[in-house]
Amino acid sequence: MRLATILVTMTPRRPVKLATAALLLLTQAACGSDAPTREETSREAQSAAARQASASSAEQIGIVLSAVARASPLRPAATSTRDVCHAGATNGLWPHDDYRLSCGLSEIRYFGAGGDLLDVLREVDKGAKAAGLMPVTTSAIEDVERYYAANGKTDDGLLLPLPGLSYLVPGHGWTVQVGWSQDNIPLNDQPVPDLTWPTVFVEAHPVDFYTLRSGLLERREFLVTISSGTTYYEVPWPS
Repeated sequence: MRLATILVTMTPRRPVKLATAALLLLTQAACGSDAPTREETSREAQSAAARQASASSAEQIGIVLSAVARASPLRPAATSTRDVCHAGATNGLWPHDDYRLSCGLSEIRYFGAGGDLLDVLREVDKGAKAAGLMPVTTSAIEDVERYYAANGKTDDGLLLPLPGLSYLVPGHGWTVQVGWSQDNIPLNDQPVPDLTWPTVFVEAHPVDFYTLRSGLLERREFLVTISSGTTYYEVPWPS
């Protein structure tokens, strides 16, 4: 009521704005009254349907990531996975999320590789294309080649951002990303969120970066990562 009073005082000759504000307040009230509870969303996140969808997506992602790395000179070093579900937001001045519950799964595979980095990336690129993946035009192997041909700098000597490789997975609507680090410092792992509202389900297997880095240094290898992820389960807001 206080917000409505302020709007009336500031815009006495604009009933449209007042009506819009009133509609917004009513919408928020309606969303709040039907907001998902922790018990409801936790139960749904652990339902047979959600867990089956998670297992199916994990299998699909695993098949694609394996296909990308199969023909390349990469040595498997570690794998991290993260499966997280969270409830839709209902607070604030914005409309609520389109979902009451959303679950997403992601996987990062870490590899060691020796020799010439660019040659390794070319082999990974060939493997991705042979697996039927489509390069994203702004993250293609040609961009990587141009970066290293220029020694990572512009004509003025400014540092260029490190490029990456990205591929669309036809028929699935998600992408595969390839990253690397030549200084044996692992790229950022997937953070494991706390099980605090609105997060209602977490199943994660992070990587021991100390052990990973020690192994890379011992073998004098650099790091390459191949990763992907997708939203595998959503419960829509009641219409």
